[in-house]
Amino acid sequence: MIAKSFPDEMGTWDVHDPTIVHDAAGFTMFSTDTRRADQNHATRGIQRRHSSDLVRWSDAGTALNGIPADAEEWSHAGGLWAPEVVPYAAGYRLYYAASTFGSQRSAIGLATSPSLSDTFTPQGIVLRTDGVTDQRNALDPNVVIDGNKEWLCYGSFFAGIYLVELNPATGFLKDPGDVGHRIAARPRALNNGSIEGPFIYHSPVTDDYYLFASYDSLSHSYNIRVGRAKTITGPYLDYHGNSMIALDPERANYSGTKILGSRHFAGEHQQLLAPGHCSVLDLGTTQYLVYHNRLQPGGRPFGMVSQLHWTTEGWPVVSPNHVHSVASGHPVLPNAIPGDWDVVTFTDSTDVIESQSISVTPDMVQTSGSEGCVLAGVGSGAVWQEYDWSVQKERVVFSGLTSEGWGVLAKRQV
Repeated sequence: MIAKSFPDEMGTWDVHDPTIVHDAAGFTMFSTDTRRADQNHATRGIQRRHSSDLVRWSDAGTALNGIPADAEEWSHAGGLWAPEVVPYAAGYRLYYAASTFGSQRSAIGLATSPSLSDTFTPQGIVLRTDGVTDQRNALDPNVVIDGNKEWLCYGSFFAGIYLVELNPATGFLKDPGDVGHRIAARPRALNNGSIEGPFIYHSPVTDDYYLFASYDSLSHSYNIRVGRAKTITGPYLDYHGNSMIALDPERANYSGTKILGSRHFAGEHQQLLAPGHCSVLDLGTTQYLVYHNRLQPGGRPFGMVSQLHWTTEGWPVVSPNHVHSVASGHPVLPNAIPGDWDVVTFTDSTDVIESQSISVTPDMVQTSGSEGCVLAGVGSGAVWQEYDWSVQKERVVFSGLTSEGWGVLAKRQV
């Protein structure tokens, strides 16, 4: 059912590394150039889709007319990757990565447009790496507007994730010679330091900065981890207070608070594998995690949008479901929580986690506020009711963290 419901009905097949921008016309999703089923070659110029409801998406062509010449000459890229789109005084700035798989000869470029629907005009290269001068990689741009300052968060395998200040007036580096400083990394012994796809979100509620990143291999073992900091420059720490710069191979798999990985709920037709390269869509009172998944290792990617919720300790946790409508979740009464649940509890393993059936009794339930919930022996997080595509009706769901700091997703059986 998931294979039919999500990518086919939603129009999100071939979405990789997505981000969503909201304006008066609706929602625009930008994503990496990939091969599409109706074409015999990959797109060139950043895929673009439009939606009025955040659920069903229609093709809107590419954001650029091909690969900018300077980026193609430097990187020999066959397509553009990992778009980031942010507003500025004259419209929108689109940042993109140009590279080839496994290479550190990469570039982050900038293009601008007066609107989300117009064609973006290339403005030049913001940052480039060669893999010789040092081990940084100019990939996966994320731009953070923080008061009157702007920052570029970037990086990938090899040297990890960096943060460098931008000039808000131009969108280019404030200091052309500055490469920034490292805020997250993994040891080279683990698949060349497998961390990428950074995204920094500032919560006005907690006043903390949250660094989301994807660990391991994008084709089969991707998983999403989070660290938080009091200032945008870090240090970013996980649930246990450990730095996101984790260079000890014996401990690196435990760094970062893992909120989403490969999972399968009992009775559902498909597994959901390798979630990763996420961004956060903030609509004020509601936040959504925007990311891609696969149905099989190395399989065709597709985009998903799932509502974010927050634990009482200020950690983000993500819905187990694809959104059904904007702000579709509803609070539930405590007496609707006890019963039999299917629970997915993540660990350091990148294997698919199968759900386990757990009976929740009234004495195991402790609630606070409209969503806050502790399920004894399961975790602490949020409980609410929302539409579940796998059963095609609403059900009670839970997202949280275990006492050991691992993400947990649960659905009350129906």
